[in-house]
Amino acid sequence: MNRGHTVLVCDNDEERVAETARGLESVEVGLRVRTAAAGTAAESVDGVDCVVSLAVELPELVTELRAERPTLPVVVFADGGPERVREVLGDETLAYVRPGGDTQYTVLAHRITSIAGDDSPMSMGAFDRYGEVIDALDDGVYALDDEGEFIFANEALAELTGYDLAELLGEHTIVIKDRETVELAESKLRELLSSSGRDDIETTFELELRRADGTTIACEDHMTVLYGPSGEFRGTAGVIRDISERKRREELLSALQETSRSLMQAPSREAVADIVAGATERVLGLDMAVVRLYDADERVLRPTAVTDAVVETLGERPGYGLEEGQAGRVFASGETASYDTTHELDDSGTTVGSGLYVPVGVHGTLSVLSTEENAFDDIDRQVVALLATNAAAACNRAKREQEVRETRERIATILERINGLIENTVEVLVEATTREAVEAGVCGELAATEPYTFAWIGRPAVRGNRLDVSEWAGGADIQLGAGVPTALADGTSEIVDDLGGIDAEWVERAREAGVESMMAIPLAYTDSTYGVLFVCSDRPDAFDDREQVVLEALGRAVANAINAIESGKILSADKVIELEFTVTDRDLLLSRVSAATDATLTSVGTVTQDDGSLRVYLDAAGGDSEAVLAAFEDDEAVSSATLVAEHEGSALFEITMGESLLATLVDHGAVPKGVTGENGVARYTIELPYESDARELFSLVEDNYDGTDLVGYHEHERPVRTQQEFQASLSERFTDRQETALRTAYLGGFFDWPREVDGDELAGAMDISRPTYHQHLRAAQQKVYEELFE
Repeated sequence: MNRGHTVLVCDNDEERVAETARGLESVEVGLRVRTAAAGTAAESVDGVDCVVSLAVELPELVTELRAERPTLPVVVFADGGPERVREVLGDETLAYVRPGGDTQYTVLAHRITSIAGDDSPMSMGAFDRYGEVIDALDDGVYALDDEGEFIFANEALAELTGYDLAELLGEHTIVIKDRETVELAESKLRELLSSSGRDDIETTFELELRRADGTTIACEDHMTVLYGPSGEFRGTAGVIRDISERKRREELLSALQETSRSLMQAPSREAVADIVAGATERVLGLDMAVVRLYDADERVLRPTAVTDAVVETLGERPGYGLEEGQAGRVFASGETASYDTTHELDDSGTTVGSGLYVPVGVHGTLSVLSTEENAFDDIDRQVVALLATNAAAACNRAKREQEVRETRERIATILERINGLIENTVEVLVEATTREAVEAGVCGELAATEPYTFAWIGRPAVRGNRLDVSEWAGGADIQLGAGVPTALADGTSEIVDDLGGIDAEWVERAREAGVESMMAIPLAYTDSTYGVLFVCSDRPDAFDDREQVVLEALGRAVANAINAIESGKILSADKVIELEFTVTDRDLLLSRVSAATDATLTSVGTVTQDDGSLRVYLDAAGGDSEAVLAAFEDDEAVSSATLVAEHEGSALFEITMGESLLATLVDHGAVPKGVTGENGVARYTIELPYESDARELFSLVEDNYDGTDLVGYHEHERPVRTQQEFQASLSERFTDRQETALRTAYLGGFFDWPREVDGDELAGAMDISRPTYHQHLRAAQQKVYEELFE
């Protein structure tokens, strides 16, 4: 800093002039102070480097001096308003200092030297013009000369460093920076000075600022290079911002990242609670923490992890119900609560000085406590909230993984049980030859498998809307009286998770037998319902989704087995029911096509294919074959139609169709004996083994198709034909030559592929011509097919 400047203090108030002069002389910066009273002529004043005016309105002497020397620096040291001062300080040779305070003359002296010296590192005009704004800033503002000494500092910087302004001004920057930090600043400055041009004139870097009491705080320095009019380096200016809170927040967040990784690996909610309590103490430095987890069954918050300081200070902590204590209220509301003054933890009267109460999602709460008031700042609150959020996410993950583990264990147990049940049940279904054996075996297997205790099957009563129990197992006969369950009414399963909520006589009997839950499964195959399978358990809610899937599949298998047994009865029955009925409903294919083409359609054979569709051979008489084929091809029920052969007055068609009445009749054990369609009327003649089957099947047709009329009902004997009787019947139809030709062809390998013998050899063996041999063979084959298919 340049020393020995001459300064002239002038004002109309001679006493104030003298006082200001004495103040400036007390500041040891080498100023030569002169005074000028009112009326002093400008001609008598020379050799002055700077003028101090004690009024905002410049005295006449100052105005005259500036008229002679326009660049003469002037410092206004007065209490004028800021706006008025800015009007007066119109160029860089004018500066302003507000009087007042113990350091007012020190600040004034340094302002004089900074504005008066030829080697001044910068013009202080900008600081003076915006002095009030700069003083209002929370950040420290400074200016250094080219030697690194303070020539300006605002009150915020003084407060930040702990020094008075007088102590800073004129001191080297090392007073607030250690050597390492000074070297860092100098290296940043060299980088800026070595850059090409003057575009890069500022930089920002972090530093540890050393306070007057010896402590350090983390700061950020935004430094700007100052140049003179000729481009010469004059010094630096900058803004220093306290970033200690930001750095602390960053350090805490970094530490929480490590905690978060531990949280995400925690195997249970209890492990999460332990990690959170430890992190509160270790990472945040808050040694009083309680983590409570919510027990949904008991509806209570239980203290799961408690730091030692809590137990030592407050003793063992209790659990809370919802709305009980600070923790209970926070958990119920889902909103964080913060207290900076002494308050009660609960109704017991226990108090703490400060408290943070944060919900941990739907899993519990985190309570951070202190015996002192105002113990937590904003960073504490933010980080505790973040820790609670991470803990909630970790609890969610731990709970899901625990549920997955439990589910896997439960599935393994279920699969083992189900595999045994399925194997045993399949064995029953395969070996059973009667419906009664199927029902009894299935009930026995179910009653012997946990968690089931009883099982029974109810068949629809012939009369009345009720079920008759046909088979049961499990040591109790719990029959349903009035009413039919949903399983029979609409063909869907029905589950009663808790019998306690149903008021019925059968429920009382079931509860007495130890039944707590029950499932009713329909025994349905296509459109046929054979009854309902009831499975009971001594546990509430025993039938979850997996149990339902298995039991419903089992119900379908049982219904399929019953259907197979019922359908097979017609093959061995010696007494059958012949049922004949007509249908005019246009939903039937034969009704639609016969009405549209005037053809008489007769079924001459059916084949059920692997995909469940039905291939039907129809003979059409009396209509145009092309029109009949077109009608079949255009019908939505027909997936394919082919004209196989055409004879005089008739044609044979092969059609493939999906669902049909004919397929339904076959599924219900009926044997079609005749199916025709003529003039829109379909006529069916079928055979069934039992009268009850005939009534049920006719009711099924009548309910689903309009215009259904019963036109014939006959009971007749049908002796079972043995293989020997079938062979004898064929032999009676063969001539000797026909039987010989067929037997010779079969035994000689004529029907093998590739053929081992041809027709000439076989004809020669019978000593007949080849055409004659083939005539006998064809006749014999025709008679075999007639016995087989008609």
